[in-house]
Amino acid sequence: MAEKKNKTIKRAKVELEYLTGDEEVKRLAFLREKWEMDRVSDINYATEQGELKGRKEEQKEIAKKLLEENVDIEIIVKTTGLTREQIEELK
Repeated sequence: MAEKKNKTIKRAKVELEYLTGDEEVKRLAFLREKWEMDRVSDINYATEQGELKGRKEEQKEIAKKLLEENVDIEIIVKTTGLTREQIEELK
């Protein structure tokens, strides 16, 4: 009802429909949103991989200390989660 009485509101509505109805604008907005989600995903993946690498290094350091204390390799395997081969390489 207000549209019929106010030309400014009517023009604004036409402009809004034009802007939101443009397929190219929608496609660009979608691509921008996808790019941002991919970027966040990549950052999370890189962070996770860095944390995993840090944990593996920590496990190796613990295994080295246990080897220095002459702890049985089977106990080191169970304690650190490293394989027997990985522990043998640390000797």
